Amino acid sequence: MAQYYFHTRDNGEITEDDIGLDLPDFPAVKAVAATSLAELALDVLPGSEERCLGVDVHDDRDRMVLTTELLFKVVVAGA
Repeated sequence: MAQYYFHTRDNGEITEDDIGLDLPDFPAVKAVAATSLAELALDVLPGSEERCLGVDVHDDRDRMVLTTELLFKVVVAGA
């Protein structure tokens, strides 16, 4: 298993993961990144009108192995 770190981005503000997770393979890394992004979105999107969220995954050698991004924008119909 390898150690992976899941750093989150919220409108350019980065929160670094200094604990990480031991994961067996890339599909597991991808699943954790997707779940982390969804949980972040659930926490911060209510009440937002425009937001850019992301999760960047680095390995134990500090190489980026995966990045995710979610762009959210409220568009009012007829406005």
